[in-house]
Amino acid sequence: MKKFDLDELYWGDWKELLENSNKLEELFVYIEDYDSRSIEELSQILKLYSNPSGVFTIEFADIVAELYKSDKIKFMKALNLVQDEAINLVYIFRNLQIFSDGDEELKEVLSKGNLSQNEIDTASIFYQMYKNICSS
Repeated sequence: MKKFDLDELYWGDWKELLENSNKLEELFVYIEDYDSRSIEELSQILKLYSNPSGVFTIEFADIVAELYKSDKIKFMKALNLVQDEAINLVYIFRNLQIFSDGDEELKEVLSKGNLSQNEIDTASIFYQMYKNICSS
């Protein structure tokens, strides 16, 4: 499988990709292979939702949601590397109704015990942001 530079893709010219359906399909297959992606690559995937070109926001929202559902610990580790994206991602979670109780989600994530203190702080902030946005 071809490797993609996801950081470069964030800033890249999407027009070329849009004109090449095979390359575009390869990209999405690559991105959706969560188990094969490093935490750093997963963090870049989280950023793709808010790419400057504004393309594929629905598809990237679905990918973010699936990444979270498939492995909440990996998701939080990746989010910790791109903390500024949290506010954008919280809206995805609210709009797609990924979960209803952020406190319960946080308890579940913390119970797994695989996060550093910084990652725990990121998770706590993320769920608090979710709670604040959903209550307004």
